[in-house]
Amino acid sequence: MENPYEERQSLLLERIIRNVSLLNEALKEVSTSVTQINQHNQAITIAGEMWEGYRRNAAFNLQNIDGLADQHASPDTRSDETQHAA
Repeated sequence: MENPYEERQSLLLERIIRNVSLLNEALKEVSTSVTQINQHNQAITIAGEMWEGYRRNAAFNLQNIDGLADQHASPDTRSDETQHAA
């Protein structure tokens, strides 16, 4: 005796298999796109890290230049003050 639901089940399984196959292809495309985006973002991240390093170095050097300028200005100012007091 033949199962009356067998044909319907067979058709449903075919649809499920076809949809899963389409889903698998779509996920492969998404995975490829995410990989490309990650590679692009890696280059941007490296550039950002380099920029941040340059910014910190520039800030450090500017602070040292300001400190040196203050040190050089202070003795001159003091000698001017002592000359005016005398």
